[in-house]
Amino acid sequence: MLLTQGFQFVLARRIQDALARIPVVGRPLRRIWWWWTCRKFGSEIAIGCTVAAGLYIPHPYGIVVGVCTIEENVVILQNVTIGSRHSHSPGHARIGRGAYLSAGAAIIGAVTIGEGAMVGANAVVLRDVPDGAVAVGVPARIVGAS
Repeated sequence: MLLTQGFQFVLARRIQDALARIPVVGRPLRRIWWWWTCRKFGSEIAIGCTVAAGLYIPHPYGIVVGVCTIEENVVILQNVTIGSRHSHSPGHARIGRGAYLSAGAAIIGAVTIGEGAMVGANAVVLRDVPDGAVAVGVPARIVGAS
């Protein structure tokens, strides 16, 4: 388990959060660690992103996560993008507990992915996804419950 890329990527994020708590030098160290992590894995979780326990990323390649809130036990597959519509957009995305973001999914804007919701491969989510729902397509539409 310690040798898997996904575990190492999430561990690097946890180390980044720990570095931020060091007085005086913590913030610069965190920024350097964040830069190194982005270079090593080819993926990014923004410094301003709040990440709860249980984040699972089995293949940490091509992932770009902007400022958002990720709740417990979320699964994020490769090439997922979570970001805002514009640089001046108010709010940020919230990924609910137990959500599953399939490969290539894009979560754009201040949307909420509900608890236990699934976002299909290559779906582009522009509106909220209710708890337990399945969203697919471009733009994403709700096709049922999981």
